[in-house]
Amino acid sequence: MTRKRLGVLSAIATAALVMTGLTVPSQASTKSVLIWTDQQRSTGVRDASAAWAKSTGITVTVVVKDFGKMRDDLITAGPKGLGPDIVVGPHDWVGQLAASGALQPITSAQINRAAFVEATIKAFQYKGTLYGVPYNVENVALFVNKKLSPTAPATFAELEATWAKLKAAGTANVGLEIPKGDPYHHTPVFTALGGYVFGQGPTGWRVNDIGLYSKEFAANASKLDGMFASGLLSKSSNYDFVQWFNGKAPFMVTGPWNLEKVQKSGIDYMIAPVPAYAGKTAQPWIGVNGFMLSKFAKNKLTAQKYLREVVSTSDFQVAMFKIGDRMPAFKSAQADPAVVASKDFAAFGAYGASGIPMPNIPQMDKVWSDWGNAFTAVADGKATAAAAFKLASDNVKKAVG
Repeated sequence: MTRKRLGVLSAIATAALVMTGLTVPSQASTKSVLIWTDQQRSTGVRDASAAWAKSTGITVTVVVKDFGKMRDDLITAGPKGLGPDIVVGPHDWVGQLAASGALQPITSAQINRAAFVEATIKAFQYKGTLYGVPYNVENVALFVNKKLSPTAPATFAELEATWAKLKAAGTANVGLEIPKGDPYHHTPVFTALGGYVFGQGPTGWRVNDIGLYSKEFAANASKLDGMFASGLLSKSSNYDFVQWFNGKAPFMVTGPWNLEKVQKSGIDYMIAPVPAYAGKTAQPWIGVNGFMLSKFAKNKLTAQKYLREVVSTSDFQVAMFKIGDRMPAFKSAQADPAVVASKDFAAFGAYGASGIPMPNIPQMDKVWSDWGNAFTAVADGKATAAAAFKLASDNVKKAVG
């Protein structure tokens, strides 16, 4: 849930090129491709591209950019001829970048869409057009402390019963730890209660169909009140998940970015789906990362070749999995022994199959604040869920027009 001046851009680029150890190419050359990515992904992109660069004689230049500024920098630097050929980032950038004219569509002739998990392709589509080549996918799931709950709850009722038992015994302080006011992490609970953000149509999101206070959620709103009132849902937790890591919460909702910390904690754990509520699936958001082709790419043909021959291969996506600990978007890469051997990622993938790609439209930027404020208001006891989410829905409707 992730998101200048020429002199600054030049300094960053120079530092990045030194760091990656790659030759600075002539931008007039068709034997080069310039890629913008963040620090976290830079080494993986460089290393996974090295064999192709050597075999083709094409220089792959990786420039490290500030993740939070990269999207806006592409919009401003691209038209001036100062941008990259390719930018690496999450799929929810696509709406703003495509709407601003900063991205070049990816055609069926350039990649084999059928080779990718379908949801990852859909994630990079905007108004029916594909604008990126996905390479990994991520989602949250339920982390279970097996000392407090030896088995994963099959239903939300079982989860609630486990919490009630632990609460009565004084062995847990909270049932399901989720960062306060964070709608991304609360999404499985929200969707299980019948809520949604935007409706979906054949070609994308319907911005006039806002489900923050849908009829189904409205009917279940009091259930959310009860979850906070009973302590089932945490009222003050942050991204440290202190209660779970201290053995005082049987369950938490987080993603693969916390997996290393969990593994080092010594806690006997398992990863499972957030269970359904009264038969309604608890759907998480799906986040997809990929490579997007700049509309202003100076080496467009070479960049397209890179997307086709490097990013759209199992070898590349498995290499990125080993470095970045995210499930590959390529079907054959998901079947690779290195990926299959990870029971944790198998669990993430199994749950993610029921998920929804996070909306990539510009209007989504107008949702997060009001949606998060609604969760905070309920957690703090300042409003009922019905009142808080109706207000959020009304505010978003006004904002998106």
